[in-house]
Amino acid sequence: MAQEEKFHQSFRQRWLPTYDDADNALENLEKTTDNKINCDYRDVHTVWHMAKKYTRTVIVGGALLGVGFQGFGNNTLYSEGERVGVINKFSKGGFPWKTYNGQLSLEGRTSTGDYTGAGVWDFSIDMFNDSDLRSLPSDITKYMKDGARVNVKYNQMISTWPWRAGTTYLVKSIEPTEKK
Repeated sequence: MAQEEKFHQSFRQRWLPTYDDADNALENLEKTTDNKINCDYRDVHTVWHMAKKYTRTVIVGGALLGVGFQGFGNNTLYSEGERVGVINKFSKGGFPWKTYNGQLSLEGRTSTGDYTGAGVWDFSIDMFNDSDLRSLPSDITKYMKDGARVNVKYNQMISTWPWRAGTTYLVKSIEPTEKK
C-alpha cells in the first residue's frame, strides 16, 4: 500500500489564507482520500470571491450615485438672488480646468446709515454654458480696479461640475450702483 503524502500548512496558511493558498489546498484535497484539512478552504475560496464581488459592486455603485447626484445638482437651481458690495478679488484659475472665480466684499448698513464690511462672498462665472457672459470678466476687472460698488445677480446651483465653475454661485449680471 502506497503511503499518501500529507499536506502540511504553515501558520500563515492556516490562519491567514490567500486566494492562492485556497487553490493549492483544494488541489491537494482532491488528491487525498481522507479529505481532512484543518481549514475548509472551500469556504475561504467562496468568501474571497464574495468579497471581491461586493467590493466591486460598492465601488461602482458609489461612483454611479456620485455622478448621478452631481449631474442632477449641476442642472438644478437651488436659489437666485442679488448681493451688493465691492469686488476685491477676481481670477481665472484651477487645475486642470480654468474657471473664473471672484470675491465680493459684502457691506452692511449701520444704524447711522454708514456702510460697514460684513464679510466676503465667493462667486463664479459660468462661461462654459452661457455665451452671453463673454464680456463679464472685463467688466468685473474694470469695477474691481475702480473700487466701484456693484450689484451682483446670481443663481445658486445644488452642485457644479469642476469644469463649469469653482463655486455653486453663478453670476448672471453685474451692474455698478450708486451709494445712497
